[in-house]
Amino acid sequence: MLMDLLLRIALAGALGGLIGLERQLRAKEAGLRTHILVGIGSAMFMIVSKYGFDDIIMQAHIGLDPSRIAAQVVSGMGFLGAGTIIIQKQIVKGLTTAAGLWVTAAIGLVIGSGLYEIGIYGTLLALVVLETFRRISHWLIGRHHTLVFHLKPKSVPMVLIVLEKERVRTGQVSIVNRDVETGLCEMTIDVTLSRKIAPHQIYDSLLEIKGVHSVEMH
Repeated sequence: MLMDLLLRIALAGALGGLIGLERQLRAKEAGLRTHILVGIGSAMFMIVSKYGFDDIIMQAHIGLDPSRIAAQVVSGMGFLGAGTIIIQKQIVKGLTTAAGLWVTAAIGLVIGSGLYEIGIYGTLLALVVLETFRRISHWLIGRHHTLVFHLKPKSVPMVLIVLEKERVRTGQVSIVNRDVETGLCEMTIDVTLSRKIAPHQIYDSLLEIKGVHSVEMH
């Protein structure tokens, strides 16, 4: 029994590590170690939930709900997931990583309960969604980026015209008030680049605009 429980903890950590490795290769907020710890922790919580109160349950007139601890793990993951979500300049990032941590916790709970096949299947399915569907999305829709400009206010219309000529799909545009000393303002634009558009082409075209001092792509 003890070896089986130790195997569950180790396997939950290993499966969580596979998801964390994919996230770390993408330079995301939560990586390998975070996902391993989530997998190990949730498996241990599940083991405690199932087997940690056997001595108390054996006493008369005592009844416990073995699902209560597991349910609290699901709720508690909301706090950890929220920490990976970044809201910067009205742009939300980290939702996929937060969802990955949530799935990792579920995998840990499943493995901790002894359902090995379900946990392994869930891990493989999560990796397919994170990797394969990412490539399909980029192939069909394109890659989402954020362009950050430091430019003269009068150059803003020309930037939008150039992006339209380059057939770049634009999203939300935000402009920060002009700096008094430099006379420059900061403009942020959400764009989607199809696989036919090379990023360096966009850089060259935008930097040629008079009044554009710098362009950053995130």
